[in-house]
Amino acid sequence: SMNDFSYLHTNCFELSIHVGCDKFPHESELPDEWENNRESLLVFMEQVHRGIKGIVTDLLGRPVPNAIISVDGINHDVCTANDGDYWRLLNPGEYKVTARAEGYTPVTKTCEVGYEMGPTTCSFMIRKTNMAIIKE
Repeated sequence: SMNDFSYLHTNCFELSIHVGCDKFPHESELPDEWENNRESLLVFMEQVHRGIKGIVTDLLGRPVPNAIISVDGINHDVCTANDGDYWRLLNPGEYKVTARAEGYTPVTKTCEVGYEMGPTTCSFMIRKTNMAIIKE
């Protein structure tokens, strides 16, 4: 499905939610469906802010675009945007997170996601490899 493709090949996480057995409820039933599911849907949508976010920069503070962010034990990496920022949905817990980019030495740190609302900041400063410095 498009949801699977978006998750596997981009930083986009899409999903479809079915809240009843009737795929096409009558218009008159929609207000009741909303009232029956409103609170749970709102709480679910708030979960989009749980996880980690951060910026990957070099030693001079310049953003590193297209750096790969990996979480140990999770087979799905995300990449930084042009300004070096990234975001990653994660459940509460402790994670070993690695930032790597071509020409830079990878950096791994432990990031803890709590139960409070909002993301945990987990930024990285990465150093160019000796080979990258020599090539400059």
